[in-house]
Amino acid sequence: MLTVGENFPDCRVAVLNGDEDRQYLGLPDNAKWLALSDLNARFVLIQLYNTMCHDCVNETKMLTRFFEDVENDPVLSGRLKIIGLGIYDSNRSVMRFKKHYDVLYPLFSDKHGQIFECLGQAELPLAYLLRAKGDGTWIIELIKRGYFEPDETFLQTLKLAVQQADEID
Repeated sequence: MLTVGENFPDCRVAVLNGDEDRQYLGLPDNAKWLALSDLNARFVLIQLYNTMCHDCVNETKMLTRFFEDVENDPVLSGRLKIIGLGIYDSNRSVMRFKKHYDVLYPLFSDKHGQIFECLGQAELPLAYLLRAKGDGTWIIELIKRGYFEPDETFLQTLKLAVQQADEID
């Protein structure tokens, strides 16, 4: 199982929501795939979920509201991206889930669980905060195992991480 301070594996997933996701993630027009090394952000919060997991559904609803807070925050907007990865969910299931729950951030599919296996198959839901190292690789800054509520305290934690990274650079 990966831990804080380790590199996150560079994974590649299909872009499911077209131009909207490409624009948010800073991908070229007509990009069909997202690789973390292509992501245009300083930080990314990756939520691992399954569409049949009750806690995952609840966390996704809360992250959708949290996404709006991040996008409206002067410190985090543009520096932190949020994405979701549907573990053992098909592209179709992920898109139905996104539409049904009106998820505002990009969702992707890990249909066969290959990425999940690389991460050590921890319990879902699971979230990783990653920081870009500047060479196309990402380091794990924070891991949230199990259900969590992204609240004001978590928002402040993310802001502090971004500000500290800015001081280092």
